[in-house]
Amino acid sequence: MKPFSVIFQVLYDIGIVSTKEPFKCVINQGIILGEVQYTAFKDQDGNYVSADSVDASDELYQEVIPEEKVKKSGDGFVLDDNPGVQVLARAHKMSKSRGNVVNPDDVVGEYGADALRLYEMFMGPFRDTKTWNTSGIEGVYRFLGRTWRLIVGSPLADGSFQDGSLTVDVEPSFEQLRSLHRCIAKVTEEIEATRFNTGISAMMEFVNAANKWDNLPRSIAEAFVLVLAPYAPHIAEELWFRLGHSSTLAYEPFPEARTEYLKDAKKVLPVQVNGKTRGTVEVDEGCSEEEAFMLASQDSKLSRFLEGKPIIKTIYVPGKILNVILGGKGPKPKSNPKPNPDASRTTVR
Repeated sequence: MKPFSVIFQVLYDIGIVSTKEPFKCVINQGIILGEVQYTAFKDQDGNYVSADSVDASDELYQEVIPEEKVKKSGDGFVLDDNPGVQVLARAHKMSKSRGNVVNPDDVVGEYGADALRLYEMFMGPFRDTKTWNTSGIEGVYRFLGRTWRLIVGSPLADGSFQDGSLTVDVEPSFEQLRSLHRCIAKVTEEIEATRFNTGISAMMEFVNAANKWDNLPRSIAEAFVLVLAPYAPHIAEELWFRLGHSSTLAYEPFPEARTEYLKDAKKVLPVQVNGKTRGTVEVDEGCSEEEAFMLASQDSKLSRFLEGKPIIKTIYVPGKILNVILGGKGPKPKSNPKPNPDASRTTVR
């Protein structure tokens, strides 16, 4: 990196390039640590000693414990068959001396290159230090499987897949377009901020929603495959081919989110009566105060708090809250006064 920057600055000095630095900013990625190692301590008699009571001066033996023999307890870990013994859980930097190096070729051979790429991005924020866990790859591997089955379908009896795809040439509904464009907007935002893990989460939410639809419009499937491509280029390229394209998707533009599909069509509006929340109503985006009050008065749970009481005023914050201020029940009718036994007496002086 440094020699390249020096050469670039020389090129700037002689007028070949127009900027002093080749990059707008430097992003340092976090270190990936090896899998968590669980260590138990034993005294000279072979008895386990809890890790929270170990002193640096103690002459103890260390024993590496397999993950399946420990369990979570509070903020730490203990032996599964001896809960009173706390073990030390720590992830170390990958190194040959510790023997905790993960060979990427082995991961690619079992799960595929796309699953490896996705898992590395899904582990956490790009700049943070993260701990490797091979079993965690299974989650993104299942996501890729669901994506494949959504577009291509489940395998046939002989293990092969049917030709073509499960998409249909129909116009997508508003809900389908809204789900797609929310995904596009979120993934675009997270790529620009190098928060790749939350971008993957947005794609997982889309696939979960799409699997519940009655049909998958081809235009929706094609746009989603283009969103997936930077993360999982191999499976995306194959899906693009299955969708009927004969040329690579590498030169296709990244989809752009349309604002009309990013707004919430419905909002849950809390309704208060004299400052106390009594329920909620579902209102349209941009609902007026009169419409919100009408919906609240028609709701069976809310109407009982409004009946027979004068309305002093309403306080409405669009899309946030409706507060109805009620008056009292009015003056209570006066009861007949009790007769005064002395009132009929005549005072004689």
